[in-house]
Amino acid sequence: MPLAVSSREPTFDSILLEPMTRRDLLVSAFALGASNSLPLRAQPKLAGPPFTLGIASGEPLPDGIVLWTRLAPRPVDGGGMPNLNVEVKWTIAEDEAFSKVARRGVAVAAPSLGHSVHVEAGGLRPERWYWYRFEAAGEQSAIGRFRTAPPRGETPARLRLAFASCQQWTQGLWTAYRHMAEEDLDLVVHLGDYIYEQGYRGTVRPEGTAEIFTLTDYRNRHALYKSDP
Repeated sequence: MPLAVSSREPTFDSILLEPMTRRDLLVSAFALGASNSLPLRAQPKLAGPPFTLGIASGEPLPDGIVLWTRLAPRPVDGGGMPNLNVEVKWTIAEDEAFSKVARRGVAVAAPSLGHSVHVEAGGLRPERWYWYRFEAAGEQSAIGRFRTAPPRGETPARLRLAFASCQQWTQGLWTAYRHMAEEDLDLVVHLGDYIYEQGYRGTVRPEGTAEIFTLTDYRNRHALYKSDP
C-alpha cells in the first residue's frame, strides 16, 4: 500500500525496458556506473530466498509510485548478501495475473545501500490500482498492490485511509496490520516510530532486544520488525 502522498515529480533510477528517452538512458547508465566499482551479478548464488523483508510501495503521484525492497537471505544477520551489485528486475502490471504489463525495468541492489532497491516509476495512469513484483537471483517476490493518486486539482469520490502509530516488537503482536490488509483502503500512513533503538525486556515476546548503535545493528533491528508476519 502507498504510505504517504508527496508533491515530488518522479525521476528514474533504474533501467526502463519500456519506451525510454535519451535522458532516461543516460541517467540509468550513470546510476549503474556510480553505485560503486563492484561487478554486477545478475544471478548470484545466495544463501537463501532474498525477499525475506517483503516489498513496499509509497509516495503515490497521479502518474508515479516509489517501489522498495531489500535483498536479505539472512535478514537479522547483516542481510547475508555477497559483496556484489545485484540486478533486480521490477514489473508493474494493470492486473494481478501480470497479463498487461504497464512498466518494467532493472535496478541495482548495491552493498553500500544494504542491497536495498528504491525505484521511482512513472508513466502510470491516475487513480487506479496496479500490481507489482520484483525478481532477483532466480527468485520472485510476493505480489504487491498500490493505487496512484487522483489527477491534480480533482477531488476523488471517496478516499479510505488507515494509519498506524508507534509499535514495539517486544511489547505486542501487531495483528491490527492483518486486519488493515483485509480492508479496501486507498492509502496507509505511518505516523509513529517504526523501530526502537533502545534495549527492551520483552513482555509479549520474552526474547527482548539489546540497544543498537551501528548501521548493521539498525539494519538487523529493521529486519526483525519486518519479519513479523
